[in-house]
Amino acid sequence: MKKIQRAYLSLMLKENEKSITIQRICQEAHVTRPTFYKLYKDILELRVDLHNAILNDLRQSLTITHPKRIDELRSEDLPENMVALFEHIIQNQLAYEVMLVYKPDDLFIQEVKNIIRHYVEDGIRVSQTSEEGLRMEMSFVIAYTTGAYLESIVWWVRSNYKYSAVTMASKLLEISFHGPYKNPILWNK
Repeated sequence: MKKIQRAYLSLMLKENEKSITIQRICQEAHVTRPTFYKLYKDILELRVDLHNAILNDLRQSLTITHPKRIDELRSEDLPENMVALFEHIIQNQLAYEVMLVYKPDDLFIQEVKNIIRHYVEDGIRVSQTSEEGLRMEMSFVIAYTTGAYLESIVWWVRSNYKYSAVTMASKLLEISFHGPYKNPILWNK
């Protein structure tokens, strides 16, 4: 199954999607057509299975298992699921390169965004932050953070995984708590 999925992704990266056939996938995967048909009825079913497998794994990696209140977090604490997010992307590197960056798949991207949004919502909820404790309304914070995570992932892939999974998680956490500036900007009111 993995060989066929990998072959499909490799062909997606190299070719126009419309030119990809079951025969081409089988050749790329070094499997027979009967092997393909034992697993999938067509390319669409292969694509759906691939999406589901990757997205389920992403969901699991972003499940908060050891929640901490916001006032218990220290700068050296990295939530294990933030590291797991980037490790998951490395483990599924070809899929993210194809479906998120180089041949964007709208359904895949939307579901990744939904999973990240759910993670952000859970993170705010388990940190016991009420809407009154936020500078902005919660829906804005969730939308902003979701977009920041997604674009950070895209940047990381495009920059050829410039940083390790741990460093990426650390950078996201740092920018979330302290912003991007070395010296905080004090706004005049």
